[in-house]
Amino acid sequence: MPSESVRFRILGSLEVWLGDVPVAVARPRHRAVLGYLLLNANRVVTVEALAEAMWGGAEPATARSQLQADVSAIRRAGHGRLPLLSQSGGYLLRAGPDELDHLRFGALTAGARDLAPAGRAIRLREALALWRGPALANASGAYVAGMRRRLDEERLAAWEDLFDAELQAGRHREIVPELAGMARDEPTRERLWIAFMLALHRCGRQADALAAGRELRRFLADGHGLEPGQAFVAAERAILRADAAPGERDVPRVVPALLPPDIADFTGRASEVARLDEVLARGGPPGPVVTITGMGGVGKSTLAVHAAHRAAHAYPDGRLYARLHGTEAHPAEPGDVLARFLRALGVDERAIPIDLTERADAYRSRTAGRRVLVVLDDAADEAQIRPLLPGDGACAALVTSRSGLDGLAGAERLQLGVFSDEEAVTLLGRVAAAHRVSGEPTESAAILRLVGRLPLAVRIVGARLRSRPAWPMSRLTRALRDEQGRLDHLVAGDLAVRTSIASSYHAIGEPGRSLARRLSLFAMPDFPSWLAAAVTGTPVAEAEELLERLVDAHLLLDAGTDATGGGRYHFHDLVLLYLRERAREEESGGGTEVVRAGLGAYLWLARRMSERIPGPCYAAVRGTAPETAVADLPGPPEPLAWFAAERVSLVAAVRQACDTGAVELAFDLAGCLEKYFDIRGVYIDWRSTNDYVLAACRAAGHRLGEAVMLRGLIELATWHEADHPGAAMERMLRDADRLFALFTEAGHGPGTADAAVDQAWALAAAGDYQRAAERAETAIRLAGQHAHLGGQARAHVARAVVHGESLEPAGAEHHLTVALRLARQLGNQRYVATTLQFIGMLHTRAGRRAEAITALDESLRILRRYQDRYAEVLTLLTLARAHLPDPAARGFASRALTIAREYNLPHHTADALGVLGTIELADGNHAGAVGHLAASVRLWRERGWPAFLAEALRKLGDAHSQADPDAARRAFREARDIHERLGHSTEVAELDALISDLDRIARR
Repeated sequence: MPSESVRFRILGSLEVWLGDVPVAVARPRHRAVLGYLLLNANRVVTVEALAEAMWGGAEPATARSQLQADVSAIRRAGHGRLPLLSQSGGYLLRAGPDELDHLRFGALTAGARDLAPAGRAIRLREALALWRGPALANASGAYVAGMRRRLDEERLAAWEDLFDAELQAGRHREIVPELAGMARDEPTRERLWIAFMLALHRCGRQADALAAGRELRRFLADGHGLEPGQAFVAAERAILRADAAPGERDVPRVVPALLPPDIADFTGRASEVARLDEVLARGGPPGPVVTITGMGGVGKSTLAVHAAHRAAHAYPDGRLYARLHGTEAHPAEPGDVLARFLRALGVDERAIPIDLTERADAYRSRTAGRRVLVVLDDAADEAQIRPLLPGDGACAALVTSRSGLDGLAGAERLQLGVFSDEEAVTLLGRVAAAHRVSGEPTESAAILRLVGRLPLAVRIVGARLRSRPAWPMSRLTRALRDEQGRLDHLVAGDLAVRTSIASSYHAIGEPGRSLARRLSLFAMPDFPSWLAAAVTGTPVAEAEELLERLVDAHLLLDAGTDATGGGRYHFHDLVLLYLRERAREEESGGGTEVVRAGLGAYLWLARRMSERIPGPCYAAVRGTAPETAVADLPGPPEPLAWFAAERVSLVAAVRQACDTGAVELAFDLAGCLEKYFDIRGVYIDWRSTNDYVLAACRAAGHRLGEAVMLRGLIELATWHEADHPGAAMERMLRDADRLFALFTEAGHGPGTADAAVDQAWALAAAGDYQRAAERAETAIRLAGQHAHLGGQARAHVARAVVHGESLEPAGAEHHLTVALRLARQLGNQRYVATTLQFIGMLHTRAGRRAEAITALDESLRILRRYQDRYAEVLTLLTLARAHLPDPAARGFASRALTIAREYNLPHHTADALGVLGTIELADGNHAGAVGHLAASVRLWRERGWPAFLAEALRKLGDAHSQADPDAARRAFREARDIHERLGHSTEVAELDALISDLDRIARR
């Protein structure tokens, strides 16, 4: 009977099956020995460890011989067909998830984490169905009781996760009977009781839910003298308030699972794995940090990922992973890694702080109180990784690096050397085939000596032998020796790795070699298959065949599937270095034309994707850089999903274009990214990309490119960034004037219209309404001359705003009506929504509430369709003003404040605080009004918008007027001075009257 039919079961009584025939393991200690080996499946268990497990430190003198007899008895019971092997100093039992129910249980529960609630529940039920009773029920041994408790903890945690998933999927009615039994069987498991109470409440049984809560309280108080935890109390209060409404679904808990796949044939490193197991299981405080250091290719990353997968169950709140590119010319920026981690932890793009320190603080706040394992792979130095270390003692971090990281205080250190002879032979046999290695021991030893027993090199040569079964091993030995002379300039450690790579490289044929060289020239961390098609001029399907040949040769790694469903690839860092060396020597001109062709393909696709995204009504400015069409590209993906999948690569492509002097291509490609950046709020990448290209354009004297980049930066600086008092206004005015000059110099008429609109906005924000009106009229004229409908729409909106600020509602309504017609004519739904916002503001000021709400409701529907949270905030705030004094106003304003803070929008945060302050003032809550309005004033000071600051100061004075007249007087006077500088005579007179009233009251 083949060994593949062996099945082991330990989740209940220990059972062994050969096919459909049970194996009788009769004695309890035999079952205990077998059980311990199964719990440690696929790793060597020393005789000493096995004895400790059986006798708990009280081993008899005959322990070794007794265990040998036990193992022999187990083998006899299995008729010699069990995969139980003797190893140096111990035993190894091989089993996979299909052979061992405990491994199957772990794989199912781990896989469930990434599924939607309904799918997660199905997967967890499949896992729990594997349990037949208490684990190892028919085994005895010192370790059994403790292990049984640990396994039962895993089972109960899976039940809790299952009920959470069922609640999120809306299946509260179906799980009430199960929960009733489970909660009472496990009265100390508060998560079960919380789920039970929520399920009851969502079935409309609030009284029963609260009664269940009282039952748990009595049990804890009477039996243990304890009070329930915070999560239980919060759930109970929510039910009392009826917050967790019947039928409501919970927001799924974000549990990041970023680890790369584990290596199926992981070999050796037994002592290192044991040490990592112990450290990661120990936990904190302080949270353990382990550095794994050694030369390139020694297996640091493999060991870290393997250890992280083994410890995953101990870190149920997430596993984060980042490759830091410490050995490359441009290591990963800590801020970029933190942004990725925050996104994985559930933070929205717009809520990620810009400042590195604030980003690190947000990261540590998100991981506080959670058990999260962080793997930082290929670190450059201590400075790079310090911001990335979690601050909570419940978390842990594994860091790999070629440097020693000696300055990392308190870290556990693990130094890796090359494989031992035994480990190297074992890995070569697993990859290439054990019979070949054992059949030619002399040649095997020669190969391992030539590659320096470095794990990466061993794996590569093993793959070459596996793909060439007819080769004698001596052929590979000769190839490796012949290559040595070509790499004599390398240090000895890298020599072996490069020799093995060279052997693979020369064995794949020129088409594969050419593709590998060309792909190595690009700066992206990974790339799609269509890039290979672009640099070879072949259809995508043909390029994919070549890519798979490179994967088979271990010159290329499969990076998985992206959000569009397309495959992605990347190089190992050492292979990449070798291929770039070959490209410099073998590609014409060092590969410059290849790079231009590949970047041209990114531009070709980005332009087509961008054209399908609604965005700002800017003039489309195209450069003259050549584009590379991709032949036979599969059906076009959804544009926003495509940009999300290619975002990191696109940013890298823009920078590479700048670095290689392709400025025209760089600004063109960066311009294609702006609509995606805008609609998804990717402000950090937007600013860094435009800044980088702007510098390159200025250095090259490329005026049109400078103008396009500056236009985007003006949008960002105006709405998305805080600044020091006055600086925002000064910069906006200066940049808008510069933009107008640049487009004029470049002879781009539609661009000058866009710049004139920006000038109008800047002047209006500064309170210079006369000049703002002039620039808006200029923009209308210029846009009309060049048939720039989008520019006309933006210019009419700007002109309407100036009319509104100048208290000329009729003129404002005319321009907004024209702008709305133009936006609808363009089919640009996002700008339709923007124009409707301003129409709603105008109607609100005029007291035409019904018309305002109609316009704003349409705006909100459009913006939510595109998930444009930035613009949604403005619509919500205007809805709040339109609904005043109705109670609904508070709900709109509160929602706007929540979004503005979550997405890091200081302008809208200040506005929302002002609206909430006005609502509190109308309700007679002067203290609450002061709190909101004071915060609004602080933000407007930072923004440097005087008109908005003056409005907030006046409201703050109103809030202070009863309880603190002096504070009210100071606020009114500052607002009066601002209006006087802006030339607002009406507002000055009104504030003088308010100050006089306060003075008159004070004299009484």
